[in-house]
Amino acid sequence: MAKILIVTSELAESIIRRVLVETKTEHEVDVLVIPVQVAAFLTVEYIARYLRERGVKDYDYILIPGLVKGSGRIIEEATGIRTFKGSINAQDLVEVLKLSDLSVLSPDIPADEVLSSTIEEKCREILRLFENSLTRENSVLVGKLRVPITPPPIRVAAEITEVHLLDDKRLSEMALRYLESGADILVLGFEALQSHPDRVYRAVRVLKREFDVPVAVDTSIPSEIISAMEAGVDMVLNMDLTNISKIERVNKEVAVVTIPRDPVTGNIPRDLSTKVKLLEKSVNIVKKKGFEKVFADAVLEPYGQFFSSLLAYYTFKHRNPQIPLLASIGNVTELIDADSVGVNASIVMIAQEVGVSIVLVVESSVETQGSTLEVKIASQMATLAHYKNSPPKNLGVSLLVLKDKKKYDVEFEREYDITIEAVEEEKPHTLDPLGIFKIRVNHELKCIEALYIGRKGRILIRGKSAKALQNKILELELISQLSHAMYLGRELAKAEIALQLGKNYIQEKPLFIKPKYIKL
Repeated sequence: MAKILIVTSELAESIIRRVLVETKTEHEVDVLVIPVQVAAFLTVEYIARYLRERGVKDYDYILIPGLVKGSGRIIEEATGIRTFKGSINAQDLVEVLKLSDLSVLSPDIPADEVLSSTIEEKCREILRLFENSLTRENSVLVGKLRVPITPPPIRVAAEITEVHLLDDKRLSEMALRYLESGADILVLGFEALQSHPDRVYRAVRVLKREFDVPVAVDTSIPSEIISAMEAGVDMVLNMDLTNISKIERVNKEVAVVTIPRDPVTGNIPRDLSTKVKLLEKSVNIVKKKGFEKVFADAVLEPYGQFFSSLLAYYTFKHRNPQIPLLASIGNVTELIDADSVGVNASIVMIAQEVGVSIVLVVESSVETQGSTLEVKIASQMATLAHYKNSPPKNLGVSLLVLKDKKKYDVEFEREYDITIEAVEEEKPHTLDPLGIFKIRVNHELKCIEALYIGRKGRILIRGKSAKALQNKILELELISQLSHAMYLGRELAKAEIALQLGKNYIQEKPLFIKPKYIKL
């Protein structure tokens, strides 16, 4: 137990005292309120002088607000007491005061960042533990990647679609984007009914040359499968009862994903028993052909048939525990008008419960953009939850994007000279005589672009954030009206949010529209 002095501002005092009641910390804590309303206005020099004048002593630690300017070492020199920065928001002191040893905190960095880094490192250690536990006995080697027979961890395969239409440069760019988003396996997708064996060969060779990761092809056309194996592909999707007899050459090092396609009708049966038996037959036939690394894909269906298709995975895995599973979740994510973040997270959690080792992601539609990253994070959440034997909550990594985990109350001064209600209304405005701006989000280059057209010519300004563009516009003196500056600030902020979320941005249009239910 330590004796701690928390230094705070007038507006944050009530929050600090509420936190102390909620936390029930083991430490002995006193609160000192400095006569400044907002903590962000404090400096370490001011706090040091204030504490020295009052002769503060007999404390093990001093906690100052996370937003205070300067280093806590200045206060430590003035008082002789170790001084650390607390959280940026007073309500987050709950986590700080749970620490048994506050010496892990920093005099220069807010506690939020210190704890976040500590938690991230602990998560990294857990994830590495699972990676290091994979052996020849409990995993299958796909290229140089070990894929567990039963998860965790779940591997993420990202598919590049319509590869036959891409040149080598564009193919490499897309592959790099998926890898940076966390893909473990790159999958090449081609035209469904038209054979492109030469393009398959070239595409596989390009990725094998450029990247040190497993490369797979998603095709059922025999000539493309053969061409891919000749090029050194690591995995083939889909080899099944309709095409296995046409595959003459066998490479035992190539992993094969098979599906329950009926060789007579060419369809995937929906009946659970029929599907599972057909999938088992397909696995056995592929193995008899000479392939040793065989994965099963029971074919995940969109909502409406989702649960029954999921049961096929579960039933197959229960009957064949040594056969690893692959599930393509694009059929689900693309065929529902809901944000992909929550859909992907839920499916990955379910996939781990069922025993799916590889989740295949496709980002071919606008609403599924970013799914590779979402699924990667979800797979790590699933692993951490498994390790902690807990729900996927409070893990140190999350997929909360549009909603927050905590609600923060912002304290204002208690007295006002006057309160004015602002009402949105259309008002005539005059154009800035210096010129106008057209704003757009360039998702390809991952930046915001503002095109100035005016007295100083036509200037295109690019930046990664609203602040970057704002500073450059001010530096170049491209605005002359306060109303224009406020307008630009509003639009650039919207553009930055759109860039971060992968949303469309249309100047002067709302970024979000709240959904409505249909009233009866």
